[in-house]
This record gives sequence, C-alpha cells and structure tokens, in this order.
Amino acid sequence: MYCMYEIVDEKSLIAAINGYMNFYNNERLQERFGCRTPLEVRQEALTVSEPAQYPIPVNRRIQKYKEKWIA
Repeated sequence: MYCMYEIVDEKSLIAAINGYMNFYNNERLQERFGCRTPLEVRQEALTVSEPAQYPIPVNRRIQKYKEKWIA
C-alpha cells in the first residue's frame, strides 16, 4: 500500500490509510462474493430477510501450521 502513495508526513500517511481503507471496503471486487465489493454484500445483507452465505475458503498456511504444531 505504501508504494502507491507518497508519504512525507503524518497528514499524508493518514490520507494514504484512509484512501486504502476506502478502496479495500468500497471498490475491491471479491471473487468469492460473485465479483461484488464488501460494501455491496453488507448492504444486501441488511436489506434481505435471509442473507446469502459466503463460505470462508480454507487457509492452507494456517492448516499447514496446525498440522505441524498441534497434535
């Protein structure tokens, strides 16, 4: 994220963080949500009586860690 912005002081850092958060929540399309943004999914969930279920994919890194370290 920091490569996308020129950060020279606290004000530019705050602007960069806010810009990235806006992108992450409002503009970033998610394949698992049917190529919709997280905001679109949230808005839909608030307007329907039974929201769609989106399964969380298995995180292979965590799974591998658990296999190695947890009996």
